[in-house]
Amino acid sequence: MRSLGAIVALLGIVALVLGVVIIVHNSHNPAMAPFAYEAYGGPGPLFAGLIMLLVGGYLFRTAPRDG
Repeated sequence: MRSLGAIVALLGIVALVLGVVIIVHNSHNPAMAPFAYEAYGGPGPLFAGLIMLLVGGYLFRTAPRDG
């Protein structure tokens, strides 16, 4: 379960990074919709990344150690 928690936490970090990259990329284009719209880099990827990071950390900390 510790390895699953580590994988979920790692995916959460990746989601946070991609969410920030999408926001920065879309902020340089004035023709794009504002941040509030989900399809254009809204807060959804950031919330999902935070949830995955918290759940992965919980699974990693609460699972018994192997060996």
